[in-house]
Amino acid sequence: MLNGLALILFSMPILKKRYIMRFFSFVKIGFICVLFFLFACSKHSSTVPTFSVDVQQRDSIEHFFSGYDYVMLETNENTLLGNVERMKVDSSVIAVQDKGRILLFQHDGKFITKIDKLGRGAGEYLSVEDFCVKDSLVYILSRAQRRILVYDWKATFVDKIDLDDWYQHFEIVDDKLMFLSSENSNEKQYDFVVFNYAKSEDMNMFSPFENNEGITFKNFTPFSGTFNGGYYVLRPFDYTVYRLSRTGFEPYCLFEFNTKEQIEQGAALVDLYDKTSNKNVVQYLGSYEEYNGSIYLTFTLFEEKHGIGTYVYKVESDGKNLLMKIYENFSDKYPYISAPYGVYDGAFYSIRPALDILNIEEMYGLSLFHDKGLTEESNHVVFFHKLK
Repeated sequence: MLNGLALILFSMPILKKRYIMRFFSFVKIGFICVLFFLFACSKHSSTVPTFSVDVQQRDSIEHFFSGYDYVMLETNENTLLGNVERMKVDSSVIAVQDKGRILLFQHDGKFITKIDKLGRGAGEYLSVEDFCVKDSLVYILSRAQRRILVYDWKATFVDKIDLDDWYQHFEIVDDKLMFLSSENSNEKQYDFVVFNYAKSEDMNMFSPFENNEGITFKNFTPFSGTFNGGYYVLRPFDYTVYRLSRTGFEPYCLFEFNTKEQIEQGAALVDLYDKTSNKNVVQYLGSYEEYNGSIYLTFTLFEEKHGIGTYVYKVESDGKNLLMKIYENFSDKYPYISAPYGVYDGAFYSIRPALDILNIEEMYGLSLFHDKGLTEESNHVVFFHKLK
C-alpha cells in the first residue's frame, strides 16, 4: 500500500521531492496510529465472564449444602457475646467482634482470650473498623488513629503499625505485607494499597478514584475470599469481583441482577447510598467462593414486604444457575442456617444467639441443642454449613 502511494506521488511533476517525502511520512505515521487504535480497541473489547442473576428464581437449599457442623462457645462471665459485628475464622481460632471487643475461641469452643482495650491510653484503640488474626497475633485497625494495634493471645499489647492515610479494612498477607482498603475515602485516592508494614512503605496502589468521599458502609467488606497469590476483592455499588495480588489488580467476573431498581453508573458513593437505601437493588456483593468446580456468591436485597434478605447464588460446573434466600423457607435438614460472615475450609460460617436457637427448636419441635444443655443464658453457637 505505501509503495503504491509512493509511485503515484513520484509520477506527479508539480510536486517537489521534499513535499512528497513529507507527505509519505505523514501517511506512514497515520497508518501506524490506525494500527495502534485497532489494537487498543481489541484489548478493551475483551470482557470478563458475566453471570445474570434472576432474583425471583428459587431453588432447594439441598443444592447448596451437604451438611453442617457447629461449635458451642464456652459460657462464662468473660465470654458472653451480645451484638456480633464481625467474625474471622482460620485453622487455629474463631475470632468474634462484639462492639469494641475481640473474643477468641478454639475450634472446640473453649475460650482463649478477650481483647477489650477501647480507650485513649497507651496500647488502646479508639475504634475497631476491622481486625485480623495471624500467627497467634491479633491486629486491630483503628481508623480514627490511622493505626493498627497488635496484641498477643494473652491480650497483651505488643506493637503498633502507623499508617499515613485513612483505611477501613485490611488483610495480613505475611510477616511483611498487608492489603489496605479505603472504599473511596482517603487522601491517596486509591482503593487498594499493598503496604510493607515491616518498612512502612507502599509497594503498590490500585483502583484510583477522583474524590475522597469520607463515607463508610456498614456490613460491607472488600476482602471476599482467597485464591493462590491474593484475594478476591469487591467495591461498593460495583458488581464486579476483582483479583488483588501483590503486583496486580484486575476484574475477574461480573454479576448482573434483574432488580426493580438499577445502580446509576458514575454517581458518587454517598449519592448511591442515599438513592438505594430501602430500594429493591443490590448495593454490594458479599462472600465470593469457588469450591468443587462451582461458584458461590452471597448478596443482600431489600424487598418492600419482607425487608432485607440474604441470598446465595450458585453456578455449577455445567453452567446451571441456582438461587436461594436464607430464612425464606424452613428446612428440617438445615434449621439453624443464617446469613454467613465468610467462608472457611469450604463452608459458610455464621453465628446465632442461644435464644434464637431455642426458639427455633420450640417452634419446629426440635431438641438438638436443648438436649445438649443449651439455655437462654448460654453463649452463641457457631455454624459451618458445608458447600456442596
